Amino acid sequence: MGLLIWIIIGIIILAIIGLGWKVFVSGVFKGANKIVDSTPTLKNIANKSKEYIVNTMKNVTKELNR
Repeated sequence: MGLLIWIIIGIIILAIIGLGWKVFVSGVFKGANKIVDSTPTLKNIANKSKEYIVNTMKNVTKELNR
């Protein structure tokens, strides 16, 4: 199991070096969006998570502005 993790980490590092950080992250987000869009349950979870994060950030900024 440990060897498999090191191989995966090596592949990810080589992909980042080859593609560049911005392209790599952009590709990961596009892939994640395709997976979320194809599954209604994941889409629902993603939307709820997004709402939770937005509400939390609003509450934090309100507390900071006091």
